[in-house]
Amino acid sequence: MYDFNSLIDEVLRNRPEVTRDQILGLIQEKKETVGGGFLTDQGALFLIAGELGVQLQHMTSTDLTLKDLYVGANDITIVARVLGIYPISEYKKKDGGAGRYRRLVLFDQNNTSKLTIWDDNSEAIKLEGIAVDSPVRVMNGYVRQGLDGKPTLNLGRKGKIELVGDEKLVSRLVPLSKLSKKVDEIGELQDLPVVEGLALTGSRSSSFTRQDGSPGSLTQFELGGETEKARIRTVI
Repeated sequence: MYDFNSLIDEVLRNRPEVTRDQILGLIQEKKETVGGGFLTDQGALFLIAGELGVQLQHMTSTDLTLKDLYVGANDITIVARVLGIYPISEYKKKDGGAGRYRRLVLFDQNNTSKLTIWDDNSEAIKLEGIAVDSPVRVMNGYVRQGLDGKPTLNLGRKGKIELVGDEKLVSRLVPLSKLSKKVDEIGELQDLPVVEGLALTGSRSSSFTRQDGSPGSLTQFELGGETEKARIRTVI
C-alpha cells in the first residue's frame, strides 16, 4: 500500500508551482463535482495527477477500490472479489437484433458493485476459472449509471477479467466468510453479502405472475439465529 501524503508530495515534486492546499482543494472539488459521492480521496488524487501530467509511481490501479468508481470513468482497473455470478442473458438491440450480456457482483471490505460483461468480448463473458469469492482484476473497464442510479462497471471489447495470482494482493482482499453475519445481527434495510443461520422450516415454493405478464417463482423458508427470537423469513 502507499502513504497518501507521500503521493501528494510526489505530485508537488513534479509540479512545484502547485501548493499542497491547492491539491487538497482540487481533491475536494473533484469528489463533489465528479465522484457524485462515490469517489475517495485517493481516487480523486489519481485523477488530478493525471490531469496535471503526473504519473504516480507508487500508486497503481490496484490501489483504487470499488468506492472509487464514478459515472463516466474510462479505462479503469479494479481488484475485488466475486460475490455473485449470473447466467448469460439476452437483450434486444436498437436495430432489433439480439445481444447478450453477463452480470457479476463484486465486493471488497466496504462496498459492492455490479459488473456487466457485453457480448463483444467473447472471451471475458465465459468467465473461465472464475467463481464466487474468486479474487479478480477487472482491466480497461468503463463506468455508466445503472438503473438504480449507482455506478456500474462495464467490460466491452477492450476489457479483460482475470484471476489475481499475487498472494500479497490476495491477502488484502477480504474473503466472503469474513463478511458473514448471523441472523441475530441483522437489522432493517441492510445489504447482506452472507447470512448464517439454521433453517427452522422446510421450504415452500410458489408461482406468480409479474406486472409485465411474465411468470415467476419463489421459494421461502424461515432462518433462525442463536436466540429463540432471532428469526427471519428468507425468500429466494
